[in-house]
Amino acid sequence: MKDKIIFSISSSKLLAKEVSELSKIPLGKIDIKHFSDGEMIIQCLSKVEGKDAIIIQSTSSPMPESLFEIAMLCDALKNVGVHSISVVLPYFGCSRQDRISYDGEPISSRVVANILEASGVTKVITVDLHTEEIEKYFGVKIIDLKPFELYSNYYINLFKKLNVKNENIVIVTPDHGSNNRAEEMAKHFPGCSAGYFEKFRPKPNESEILNFSGDVKDKVSLIVDDIFDTCGTINNAIKVLRKKGSKDIYVCGTHGVFSKNNRIKNAREILVSNTIEKTVKGVKTISVSKLISDAILSE
Repeated sequence: MKDKIIFSISSSKLLAKEVSELSKIPLGKIDIKHFSDGEMIIQCLSKVEGKDAIIIQSTSSPMPESLFEIAMLCDALKNVGVHSISVVLPYFGCSRQDRISYDGEPISSRVVANILEASGVTKVITVDLHTEEIEKYFGVKIIDLKPFELYSNYYINLFKKLNVKNENIVIVTPDHGSNNRAEEMAKHFPGCSAGYFEKFRPKPNESEILNFSGDVKDKVSLIVDDIFDTCGTINNAIKVLRKKGSKDIYVCGTHGVFSKNNRIKNAREILVSNTIEKTVKGVKTISVSKLISDAILSE
């Protein structure tokens, strides 16, 4: 892989290292300096002339800084003759702002897409975008990797050890937006049933569960979602499932934001991926490094 080189900046260093080891693509070197007024400068220390550069960086908190670092590195790479720049965004910040909800608001995910394109990015790879609608904001190639087979294999092995039969499993979606995720998971558990919540969100960071459809009495519930942030939706869902007699509750999500120390409560087990490198007590992590490595090598 002499024509490719991987760079990490600040938010996905461990993941980038895993991808580099799996793909056999070398990690490039950079130097970041911060000035007293908060300004920064990024210097590329590797030879990249004629190479295809791959930047791996989640735009997680602090989101503006993470995105600005990508833009700065892109310009640095162009200045030293890189052939092309791909950006892997394991977690796409602003993905929940994919449309205008109230007059006077921006479409923030479109703004992010515009910034990446203006920076010279020619391809974007993401993991489990919040909505497919975001893809239309990109004028460059975008690949949204689906991690559901990875999660399914984990739970197939786990439930086998626990002697949980498929007919006793209910795949639960906490809101309409994750129906497709639950459906993808259900394909790997023939004979399982489905449970659906309807949700109304009165304002940002607040959620209210309105209704649940499904039978979870004496069964194992597996909640599938993409982003765990305030955890209000999930915790409300768990309360309802407990009241309806669910025997055990497992929770699976792709992006463990867990802002402001928010936590998921009263679940048997919580599983997230490492799209955001954050250690949270009581939360298990599964790596998406092979998923990303395979995507890079297939291009």
